[in-house]
Amino acid sequence: MSNSTVYLSICNDEQSPLRDELSSVLQRAGMKVIPENIAFDENNISNLMQELFISNCAVLILFPDYLPLMSPDLSWAKFQFYEAKKQQLLNPNYKIFVWLPSSTSHVNVSPTQLDFINEVRNNITKNMVFSNAASPIQLVDDIRSLMEVKQEITFELNQTDIFLISNQLDENEANDIIDMLSDIVPVERLNIIQDSDIDYSELCKQQISKSKLAVIYFKESSDWALPFAQQVWKKIGGATSHTPILLIGDEDPDSNSNKKFNAPKVISMIVAGELIPLEIKVQYDKVVLTAV
Repeated sequence: MSNSTVYLSICNDEQSPLRDELSSVLQRAGMKVIPENIAFDENNISNLMQELFISNCAVLILFPDYLPLMSPDLSWAKFQFYEAKKQQLLNPNYKIFVWLPSSTSHVNVSPTQLDFINEVRNNITKNMVFSNAASPIQLVDDIRSLMEVKQEITFELNQTDIFLISNQLDENEANDIIDMLSDIVPVERLNIIQDSDIDYSELCKQQISKSKLAVIYFKESSDWALPFAQQVWKKIGGATSHTPILLIGDEDPDSNSNKKFNAPKVISMIVAGELIPLEIKVQYDKVVLTAV
């Protein structure tokens, strides 16, 4: 977050106190604010574009006045907004925050500026936020949360044929299944432990990408298995995933009979416990034949 460089739209002298306040809050939040000393002058347009180019995001303040730039059809706010949109074409991760302060929304807004405000509102796209935050502090809190990039953990994983996932409630049964399978096909195993701080969905995503078949097994853990399978399926891309998921449960207890997940690239079945290793091998063989 401290590496974020924010382009903060310039304004005239009458509007500058609010810009200065917002700039101060942004800097206290650890962000670099640009431009610093560019005058409200048409001769500085090229300098503005250069400042915008080196920023990570743009924060544009909508004031009541339209303030035409070069022609009645183009205002300072509109020009900076369009230039920020060009940045998104170059960098899909570039974010635009458009702020309509309460001080603007409760006064007489010029008709041309109102038209522009409505244009912005009606054309919100990905990585663009229209905010009515009551204060600069509230706005910056929103900006900070959206600009923070969660560091993705890379796990040390092995290429494998079958990746078997089970819950700690079924640890002993899962071990027996793996013992039978490991004699004929390479298997990686993951035992889900309750209250662990491991990001299991991310770990599964990465390991499944290195596997030919992902297996989610359950016996006593059906309440965990079904939602977990749905979560992992979404995480790996759903129907676009290259690796199918086999959700397989033991028919004992009887309450497992309706625990199935129907979705593209998912095989869901309930079978007798002693047949589970064989069924996993059958489904694995089908995946291998399909890939040939």
